[in-house]
Amino acid sequence: MKRFFIRIFNRKAPRNIDQEYHEILMRYSIYYQMLDPVLKDKFRARLYQLLNVMAFGSVEFPIITREMRVIIGSAIIKITLGLDNYLPSRFLNVVVKPRRYMYPGYGEPFLGHTDHETNTVYFSWEDVKHGYLVPDDAVNVALHEMAHVLESENGFHEIFTNFFNRFDWVRWAELAAKKMEIIRKGQNRFLKSYGGHNMMEMFAVCIEAFFEQPLAFRQYLPEIYATMVELLKQDPAFMIEQAEEK
Repeated sequence: MKRFFIRIFNRKAPRNIDQEYHEILMRYSIYYQMLDPVLKDKFRARLYQLLNVMAFGSVEFPIITREMRVIIGSAIIKITLGLDNYLPSRFLNVVVKPRRYMYPGYGEPFLGHTDHETNTVYFSWEDVKHGYLVPDDAVNVALHEMAHVLESENGFHEIFTNFFNRFDWVRWAELAAKKMEIIRKGQNRFLKSYGGHNMMEMFAVCIEAFFEQPLAFRQYLPEIYATMVELLKQDPAFMIEQAEEK
């Protein structure tokens, strides 16, 4: 039985699908563009496995295109590329909305949200695309919501969970809690103030900044940035510096 599941999760994408993944990612993802060929292959292979276990749906869209699936799914692969585990086991349902939407009890439209009762992640496709087409403003709803997914799943002891090393998580959380208090006191210089709401939002905000403004993150908050590098086992600032040297 174990060998059966290993074969399933090690299946390679058909060549035409793999090529389409590559073309989509090259259009949208600066992060993917900077990866070397081996890591690009790893990224696409993981994305193929992820999209085989996630269910996408929409009331407004008659068809969820491959572009939608690739761009939304790539957020998880991006965050976890340096980790052993990358497949969620609970949050496997994704609902795609055309644009920002209202949610009962809230006065402002949502770009996306994570429903913990139904284990479903909702996205405004318009804002998902904007998050990748403007890659350096630390506003990326796909990264933000998938950060919530990974944090929520990290506490469960099922297959394909526990993404982060517990020691690394504690080190990050200690520094993040101090930063959250600074934000709440109105003394914030870097990271979106939304991170001051709670630790879940702090983590999501850190993920957005880590991948979209890594050089500034490292400059203004070097200790927190270093804990993010240890937590995710990758360093986007170093990737950018290497790319600039070529």
